[in-house]
Amino acid sequence: MMAALFLAWPADGCHGRLLAPASGEVEATMDAKPLSHPWTGRVKASVAGQRLLLAAKTALAVGLSWFLASHLPGEAEKYAYYAPLGALVGMYPTFMGSVRVGLQTLVGLSLGIVLAAGVLLLGTPNIVTISLAVGLGVLLAGQRRLGAGREYVPVATLLVLIIGGRNADVFSFGYALEMGLGVAVGLVVNVTIFPPLNLDAARQRITRGRTILISQLEDVATALTEQWPPRHEDWAGRQEVLAGAVNDIRGAVHGAHESHKGNPRAYRRSRHRLVAEGFEDLAVLEDITFYVRDLTEVLAAVIWEGPLEGHLRAELCAPMGKSLQSVADILTAWDDGSIDKDMFKAAHDAFGALALAIAEQEESDGARLSPGAAVAFDVQRILLALRRRLLHDDGTD
Repeated sequence: MMAALFLAWPADGCHGRLLAPASGEVEATMDAKPLSHPWTGRVKASVAGQRLLLAAKTALAVGLSWFLASHLPGEAEKYAYYAPLGALVGMYPTFMGSVRVGLQTLVGLSLGIVLAAGVLLLGTPNIVTISLAVGLGVLLAGQRRLGAGREYVPVATLLVLIIGGRNADVFSFGYALEMGLGVAVGLVVNVTIFPPLNLDAARQRITRGRTILISQLEDVATALTEQWPPRHEDWAGRQEVLAGAVNDIRGAVHGAHESHKGNPRAYRRSRHRLVAEGFEDLAVLEDITFYVRDLTEVLAAVIWEGPLEGHLRAELCAPMGKSLQSVADILTAWDDGSIDKDMFKAAHDAFGALALAIAEQEESDGARLSPGAAVAFDVQRILLALRRRLLHDDGTD
């Protein structure tokens, strides 16, 4: 069956949709092969280093909070074990994240204490009132504004009513004070000891995203001109890989932005500029990835049996491949920092040749759907997005 299928495809390359012989249907397997890049190891090493630093700072914060809590005067010293918990809760990879999580935890804890106090005002806690109070705490925990503090509403209520008992007022004061002390210690440790900026991870993931797009465009360009059937077809199944790369970039850029908030190491203007550029790169790469995924889907549907109808003439293969390669060259130059206007002129010329070939095809094919026009439109939008980002113009000249 596969031998007959291969013979059905013209030997000189791209001539249209691949049609299976009348004797049956053929299932085309297009398993996407994972893309390996040297930047992957750097990203993992950076993340591992940040995790080790966070672990060390957390251990220090827990130890300091325990030491300080054990020396508080009065009844609060009895509940010193809650201070390390507060320090643990308040430790977050970024300073503003620590502030947000710490405050949310204290707010949730306070709501739980207030709820427990309401039960105590009604009389001695019993199985009914405790159960109702915890249930109400769970309802309050459904408020998304409480963030990380949501889970502490029913927990604090239960602890005050069961552990506090007759000394609920003393327990509540000590519980809140020790937790607050732990959160404060965690914040101080986090902001004074190498608060992370996460710029390297963002830059590395942007570079990796560009590399994935370059590989995709080059593989598609090669597939358009190589001997058919194609020796590799993994490019047709990389939709999830492309989407995953954008998600990684988005997470890294937003992480870098978050790490700059309230960070004393972020006062340098150049670092703010790098974060802003990261957002600009993210926006452009999101657009380009969408267009690359679109043209990949169109071409895969033309080559293999798919839900889209269309016909791609052989005359379009060479100019289309050249146009896609010219876009890949611009992305490569962007990654290397060697971009210039001549590269855009070459890409514009390649796109012009493709547009001319498509116009000639439309004259002969009439009203037939043209996947070549769809691909050309995606290429044009990619070039426009790159011009706006790299040359700061709208591409109308």
